Amino acid sequence: MKRTFAVVVLLAALGVMVKLTVKPAGVPARPDAPARPDAAGRDGAAVAEATEEDALVARYKDASAEDRELVARTVERYRRNAVAVERSDGLRGLKLLDRLDLEALFLHEKYPSEFRRLRDLLDDAAAADLLLHWREYFGMKRADETDRKILIAELEGLSPAQRRLVAKHPNALPLMLAEPERVAEMMAAHADDPALVDRLVVLSLVSLEHGAADVRAALRILEDHPTLALDAFRLYGPEGFALVGLYGPVLESLGSAMPLDESLIVLRVNTEFLDEQLQTHRPETVARRLAHVKAAGLVKEVGGSPNALRLAVEYGEVGEKALAKAGPDAADVVYDDFTDPVLRRQAAAALGDHGAMALAMLEKYAVDPDFREILRLHGGAIIPPIARADAGPETLAFLQAKERPTFTENLAKTALYLSGDDGQAVVRAIRNDGLERIASLGDQEMRYYQFLPLYDMIHLGDVLRRGYAPTTGETAWALLDACFVVTDVLSLAAIQPGAAVAVEAARSEVKATVREASRSVARETLENGVETAAKAATRESGDLAARRLARWWTVRAAGGLYQVLRRAPEALPRMPLAQLAAVARPLCAKAGLRLSTWAPFRLLKEGAEVVLQIPPQTGLKYLGAQLAQATVGVVGFQKMEEHLASRRPRPAVEPPG
Repeated sequence: MKRTFAVVVLLAALGVMVKLTVKPAGVPARPDAPARPDAAGRDGAAVAEATEEDALVARYKDASAEDRELVARTVERYRRNAVAVERSDGLRGLKLLDRLDLEALFLHEKYPSEFRRLRDLLDDAAAADLLLHWREYFGMKRADETDRKILIAELEGLSPAQRRLVAKHPNALPLMLAEPERVAEMMAAHADDPALVDRLVVLSLVSLEHGAADVRAALRILEDHPTLALDAFRLYGPEGFALVGLYGPVLESLGSAMPLDESLIVLRVNTEFLDEQLQTHRPETVARRLAHVKAAGLVKEVGGSPNALRLAVEYGEVGEKALAKAGPDAADVVYDDFTDPVLRRQAAAALGDHGAMALAMLEKYAVDPDFREILRLHGGAIIPPIARADAGPETLAFLQAKERPTFTENLAKTALYLSGDDGQAVVRAIRNDGLERIASLGDQEMRYYQFLPLYDMIHLGDVLRRGYAPTTGETAWALLDACFVVTDVLSLAAIQPGAAVAVEAARSEVKATVREASRSVARETLENGVETAAKAATRESGDLAARRLARWWTVRAAGGLYQVLRRAPEALPRMPLAQLAAVARPLCAKAGLRLSTWAPFRLLKEGAEVVLQIPPQTGLKYLGAQLAQATVGVVGFQKMEEHLASRRPRPAVEPPG
């Protein structure tokens, strides 16, 4: 019984104990209740972490306000990572973390030595700003150990003054890394000059892929001609800048004798001849010749052909007269169609005497050996008779194209068809019989006696009496004259004097119709200059001829080469950077400047490939805006890629065999 009672008491005691120790659901614990061992196990790590973060903040409670804000900001954002960085690298480590964000954590965990090198830069506030601006680029270079190490090493190598300069223009950092001393000197000298951005734009157009050689060449131009180089760049972009690099002393000597835009066009068009001149003449001499061109009013002509300045210099007044009468095409005809010095001088003189008429005939018959022979012997006097006879086929086509020709136009058309006169026949006649043979054909106006009865028949008889072979034209007109004489006789026999008068009027009208049609055709073909290009194109074949004529006509329709180049400043702001560089590349290469290609490039961002490029529709204004802003954009990234490409180790070339 006692045993049973003891068991009951024990069970009751156990029940009371369980009831006292187990808290019912929903009943809050006492505030002063001690923590249970299992709760401490679960929350111990969090409590310890909170204690370390709090301890870190507390440790800097007596520091400057700036440092306290830095610690609080990084602890709040990065928690235990901030504690770990501060433990290994102190306050400067937190500064780097604040600047580079997750990229700093990446370096701290994977590349601690590089982290410490960047950390040591942060004693300089400008370096800290640079790292902040270039943080995104560092993120894209996580996986590229070679480029990242090169970039960090070169950032270390910059002086505090150099870092301060590029901190104001962070997109210019690649330029500073490529040529630190001279770029820093240029930026310091023009720190307060609004034109500093233009200077940086010029330097940014130059490629960094080949090292600093091209940047040095651009800096040398800016140093030698600071004002002139920028003015030329604003007018004609990279080509204007390159022209100053090539002919700066000439432009400086020329001064105000010729406006800068005109002088740049003349230099651009005549570069080959100028290079020859500068090999044997001083820049001042070349400048005096350009000033003479301006004084003679030939800037448009000299700026319209690559041979025009050569023609004016080598042939003096004769060449200048040829340019004034026949335009810039005169120089191309003289130098492209003739190589013999005597023929060139005769051609230049003919152009000066007869203008567009000589231009068309010289271009058309330059390859004809008979024409070259008589040009050498007689000079420009052969041009008018050949030109009038050469217009015969065109005149015939002109009359044939009329929908409702008059009676006299039909007669004139028949006479021209029978005569078959053309320039080639006159060339042969001059070669065989001399210039006197066609003296009568050289008259500018028809004489009154040419309208008299039997004139052409008498003229034919005179030709035969002198022993000359009559031309088909002379024979045809004499035949037409004979027809009118028969009509005269019949009219007189019928005692119809009115009819005879009408016949003479018809005879005069036929000849006048031919003359007027010839003049009309000559105006359309010679004055417009289309005939010259068309005849030249016929010596080529297929698409080449079509392209040549199309280019010539496009430029001519726009007013000529000079007028096209004169309007280039209007087109430059609308040109994309890639197109602008492509147009300027040949002349810039001649000046020792290799330009960037501005092609799309690829970088990695969070493990994914990102294609970056300058917006295709933007040009120089976009480049200037990027270099003026305080954040790094695509321009800065591309220039840094070019720079690092020049610094990467090149693979060793194995010797042959």
